[in-house]
Amino acid sequence: MAMGSKDKKYISIKEDFERRNLNEKSLMNVIRYSLNGIKCYAEDGKSFIIYSFSSILEIILGFVFDVNGLEWILIISILGIILAVELLNTGIEKTCDAITKEYNPLIKIAKDCGSAATFVIFIVALILNIIIFYPKIVALFIPTLY
Repeated sequence: MAMGSKDKKYISIKEDFERRNLNEKSLMNVIRYSLNGIKCYAEDGKSFIIYSFSSILEIILGFVFDVNGLEWILIISILGIILAVELLNTGIEKTCDAITKEYNPLIKIAKDCGSAATFVIFIVALILNIIIFYPKIVALFIPTLY
């Protein structure tokens, strides 16, 4: 028998947090574990230096060229997505390495797919940056064009 709207039990946010065992300590653990993941990526991730440099450059260019609100949304979103994909790729690589250091064709596929995901989002970011910054850079040299 389907439940009608009269049969639904509504609970408060506090009750929902208690039901899920969400409290200050558990939320702090989530934050701590997340920051630790970023720290591990920064310490071991081969691409962290490149990511950091390109992120700083992109933000500086955003200020220099006075990008609009929508462009800032795209820039910040793509930077977040790239970091998330890089973190997932690092997680895949570490998990595979924990399983075996020996060659395994399935582990190679997993690592290659993780690397491909990083490459795809890099290409998307490159295209978005060209769309955002190319007209602004060209306008410096040919002001009447844009």
